[in-house]
Formats: sequence, structure tokens, C-alpha cells
Amino acid sequence: MDARLRAVKIPWKPLKWATALVVLALAVVGIEVLRFGGVFRSIEPAFAGVCRTIALGGSGEDIQVDRKRGVAYLSLLDRDSVRRGEQVLGTVVLLDLNLPEPTPRAAMAYDPEAFRPHGMSLLTAASQPARLFVVSHRPDGSHTVEIAEEGSTGGFFPKETIRDAAFVRPDAIAATGARQFYLTNVTVDVDTWSLARQALFRAGHSTLVYFDGDKARVEVSDLNYPAGLALSPDASRLYIAETLAQQLRVYRRDAGSGALALEETLDLGAAPDNLNVDGDGVVWIAARPKLMSLASHLRDPRKHSPSQVLRFDPRSPKDARLTEIYMDDGLEISAGSAAAPWHTEFLIGAPFNQKVLLCKPNP
Repeated sequence: MDARLRAVKIPWKPLKWATALVVLALAVVGIEVLRFGGVFRSIEPAFAGVCRTIALGGSGEDIQVDRKRGVAYLSLLDRDSVRRGEQVLGTVVLLDLNLPEPTPRAAMAYDPEAFRPHGMSLLTAASQPARLFVVSHRPDGSHTVEIAEEGSTGGFFPKETIRDAAFVRPDAIAATGARQFYLTNVTVDVDTWSLARQALFRAGHSTLVYFDGDKARVEVSDLNYPAGLALSPDASRLYIAETLAQQLRVYRRDAGSGALALEETLDLGAAPDNLNVDGDGVVWIAARPKLMSLASHLRDPRKHSPSQVLRFDPRSPKDARLTEIYMDDGLEISAGSAAAPWHTEFLIGAPFNQKVLLCKPNP
């Protein structure tokens, strides 16, 4: 029997509209990713003051300042060599900010085993030796918290190494007692699209844990790359910097149990890293205004990424609490990771620059 095939008509208009909508949605998402990554942001260096360079033998990714003594501690490591897979170790150095020309010198009497310092927290208490808590990423891939205690001559001696299964990928630390501390774990998907999606939707699954002196427990589990931690001077508030959400979380803290309650979330407009709190309770935030350039800088430190320093003053009116005091296009210091104040000056450190800046605002 003779049969003929009939052509099937394709509904071109609905198909075109569906295709156009998909393309439009992808374009909107792409533009938002680029906007959030700072691609469209213009950076103009701005600082009403003068900065001078202090050379280091490695990079000072985090900085803690003993405000009573005027001594800054820096987690020193050649992180570019680590990035290339070389088996290098680090240390902690100090800068005496009372001197006209501070130069780095050893802060540790000797270093803990396999020491690669990262985030730090300095605990000072009346009539007690100061304690320095340091996150260490060992060359074998394990992670520890090293606790060092200040000796009679001012040097720090390794006191204890703490390990816990909850220390998955530790980054920032905030000490609350002789063996108690908060610790962030930064968790991010490895492929580029997952990273972009995590940043775009401001959603993450990184954790904050509290080590109570015996074991760690998870306090917060929805953080988006939490790179900075700091306590208020009275320890009633805990501040968490979320890099990929570009925000600062403020938690009320129960001193007895360490339990937290979210108080507010503050949009920063830039990707924050380490935090420091001065004696007045002002939070100093090292931030990166261009996430895309930061990603390029982390792959290749020769590529510059802008640095920014913000101040959050919880005592000020809401529309005046957040201010910028420093902005650089990356030529003076690239991808600044820590801003630590002392008196009328502040230090800026970075993960791959083998120097710190000591900056003094104009009177």
C-alpha cells in the first residue's frame, strides 16, 4: 500500500520564545555574576594619610595586635611556594610598633611541628600569660590549632596542639579561654560554576564550630566562606566575615555555653577577609572589592587585586556605621587580607605580598 509521510510542522514561535527566554535568563545570571564579582566596579586609590612598607621574609596573611604593649604578631609563610607545592614551613613574627622603624623578629621561642600558620587569635587576660592561638595547615594535609604561651622574656612557647574531627578546613579563629575558641571551616565546591552559584545565591554550607576545651560542636552551618572572626571587647558579640556573601554577621554570645544567636547581617559591598576589633569596639575589615580579580590573583600572584579597609562602628547611627578608610588598586598591596589598628595607625597584610603596610591617617 502506498503511503506518504506528512511533514510535521514545528511550532517555531513558541520555540523561539522559549529559546529567547533561556538566553535572556542566562544573560541576566551572567551579568549578575560579573556585577557581584566586581567586574564593572571602578577602583580609585584613596587614603587620607601615608603608608610605609615593612619588608617580610614571607607574607603576613593575618595580624593580631597586643594593644597594651603595642606589639603586632603576623602569621608568616611563603604562601606562593606553598601554592606551587613546595615543602616550606612558617612561623610567627612580631613588630614592635613603639619603635620609629619596626622590623620583624621572631615571636616564637621555637615553632610547633610542621608549622604552617594561617588565622590567629591573641588572648590576653589580667595576671595571666598571653596566649596565641594559631590555625596550622600542615604539609601532610592535616589541620591543627597550635596554642603558644608567652614566657617571662616575651617570647611565645608552644604549649599544646589541638586536633578535632570538626577541624575540616579551618581558617579563622577567635579564642575565648585558655583552651576554648571558635573556629570557621571554609567549604566551597571546586568547579567554577559551583563557586559562581554559591556567590550568586549567597548560599553556603561552611561551618562555625566551638571548641569548649574538650571537643568541638557545630554552632552555625550555613556560612558562605567565613574567612574572618572577631569578638567584641566584652566578648558579648561574635563577628563573622562571609567572603562569598560579601557580608558581616553579628551574633549575640552566651559567655557560659558559647551558644550564639544571630543579631543582624550587614551588607559590605565587598568580599571581607580577616577581622580585628579595637579597644572601642570598632570592627576593622580587610576586604576585596573585586572577587574576579581576587580569583586571578590567587591563581597567579603576579596579577594584582584591589585592597580595601572598612570600619564598622556599632555605636554609630545605622546609616553611618560602615565607612571606608583605605582603597588601593592592588599596586601598593594586593588582595589585602588583614587590617589591624593600634593607636593612630593600622597595619595591612596580604596573602602573597612579602610585606605589610603601616598606615597613618592624616590628623
